[in-house]
Amino acid sequence: MIIEILLPLPLNKKTFYYKTRPEDFSQVKIGKLVQVIFRKKKIIGLIIKLHKKVDFNKKILFVENILENLFFSEEIIKSMHFISRYSCMPISMILKLFLSGFVNKKIEFKEKTINASKKNLQLTNHQKKALKTLENINAKKHSVITLHGVTGSGKTRVYMHNVIKIFLEGNQCLILVPEIILTKEWVNEIKKDFGVSPKIYHSSIKKSEKTKIWKSIILGKPDIIVGTRSSIFLPFSNLGLIVVDEEHDSSYKQEENLIINTRDFAIVRAKYSNCPIILSSATPSIETIFNCRTGKYERIQIEERINKVPLPLIHIIDKRKENLLISNDLQKTISENLKKKKQTLLFINKRGYAPLIICKKCGFSKICPNCSSSLVLHNYFSKESILLCHQCNHKERFLKICNNCQIKDSFIFPGFGIEKIYEEIKKLYPKANSLFISSDTIKNAKQYDEILKDIIDNKISIIIGTQLLSKGHNFPFLKTVGILNIDCLMNNFDFRSFEKTYQQIIQVSGRAGRKNEKGNVYIETFQPKHPVIEMCRQYKLEKYYEWELKQRKKNKHPPFSNFISIIISSKKESEAYTFSKKIVKKIRSIFNNIEVYGPAAAVIFKKNLFYRFRILIKSEKTRSNSVLKNYLKKISSPSNINFYIDVDPMSFF
Repeated sequence: MIIEILLPLPLNKKTFYYKTRPEDFSQVKIGKLVQVIFRKKKIIGLIIKLHKKVDFNKKILFVENILENLFFSEEIIKSMHFISRYSCMPISMILKLFLSGFVNKKIEFKEKTINASKKNLQLTNHQKKALKTLENINAKKHSVITLHGVTGSGKTRVYMHNVIKIFLEGNQCLILVPEIILTKEWVNEIKKDFGVSPKIYHSSIKKSEKTKIWKSIILGKPDIIVGTRSSIFLPFSNLGLIVVDEEHDSSYKQEENLIINTRDFAIVRAKYSNCPIILSSATPSIETIFNCRTGKYERIQIEERINKVPLPLIHIIDKRKENLLISNDLQKTISENLKKKKQTLLFINKRGYAPLIICKKCGFSKICPNCSSSLVLHNYFSKESILLCHQCNHKERFLKICNNCQIKDSFIFPGFGIEKIYEEIKKLYPKANSLFISSDTIKNAKQYDEILKDIIDNKISIIIGTQLLSKGHNFPFLKTVGILNIDCLMNNFDFRSFEKTYQQIIQVSGRAGRKNEKGNVYIETFQPKHPVIEMCRQYKLEKYYEWELKQRKKNKHPPFSNFISIIISSKKESEAYTFSKKIVKKIRSIFNNIEVYGPAAAVIFKKNLFYRFRILIKSEKTRSNSVLKNYLKKISSPSNINFYIDVDPMSFF
């Protein structure tokens, strides 16, 4: 028998032919994993077709080994084909992701009885109503349910009741979270409330642990997995439910190598597994809200916080009148909080001390030697000040002498990052216990857990944090949130900038006032009358969705159209540009029902020594999109050119 095999290799040829020995015929079927010799190396492949004979005379090798009990279900194969077609990614590389947790050696399983039960947790009336609706919808098997609850409403507790119920029925459940650092906190909450310890799966766990989970999952053993993006590629064979927590989060979009949106792929996997999927968020994405309004998704709302604690009062600080790093009103509130032993969180989504370093004598600025990006000053108040590129991670010591005019101490630092705010807080409140937290300061999960514990135990009075702290945390003593420099997010070239601003404000504001006490929020902005700021201040979220959808429809932006972004890069600018022009010319000559913009220099024009040009394709939501994608997928680039296709882009850098 001749079998057609898909191999996890970056090759243009999709499949390869091998033959099986007569004694192995009974084990051969589509979806089976096999070991073959390819270019003198042993490699694992997937059987995708069976043939009695093939019409060519090339020598066909025998399969080395048919792996016992390791079988990809029809659901997995259909999902792989769909996401490959939709995202223009090679199916062989999708297979590589599915095999990333597999090692071909015997694993001894210690059978554990997982005890889980719905403990007698007190649910609010709003939570009970949401849970009942959720369970009624789940009875229909596959459905996409948006669980939309205000911050602090207990969405996790609602969906976890559902997870435990489906798990106790003998199914596998997957809970997706946006950040590795959040997985342990989620697991601890689940263990405390439901007496079950889910398995954690992400790129940083040990290979041996990955393999144990991978093999347990493919064998269909009931389990609950809490994981990040990579966990969607586990070979579930008995999937009963998927939850995407913080479904709006852009971290779910993988933007390098294989460019795939994990949330969207989770919806595909749920469809082919005929199981429900819950998209949970206090600030659902515009696409999700649109799908709810058009009847494609179900929507369940929880409109009240636990213990009926009111949402925090939002104050707008007009920076045109008072251009201080920390406004007078916010300073007064911080002082009051210190007296009452309440906490303040200052949010600024800028790492480092200053985003620009400029010589005031000659105008020279520090630029990364590998990129067209400014170097960012870090650790300014320590002896180990460095300049860091946030694109390629190039690092160099910060010398206070200008490279151009050789004058010492002539640098100025326009703008501000989290470290400059921390410096200001230490000046204003020298006796307060303050701390700044960003991805630069957190070295591992253990350190992060210790910091969170100190915050929860009220050992830290003033917390300065980046986006890391805006997700899913419950700080009982946090009274006030200050949102600094929101204008940077609101005024960039991304058509989603208003959506991201709204999500950021609502998410960060939701950290305040969690323990039976109303919190307050201060937003510092140069645009106090901007409609997004005003709608956030009044919590007019449905009004915001109406306004945003109206803007998108007017401009024919997603979800009323499809975007495909193409990045073409090369170490030689002329080569990248010439190839980009050639691609644009071909696309325009073949497809007359689409809009093609570019090629234009990408916002980050030079990145890691490569010059980058962007082509943006805008099309209506029609079947012709599949023809366009099929064409793009077949484009081959010379060895000196990198060619990346990003379907439904989330970033335009």
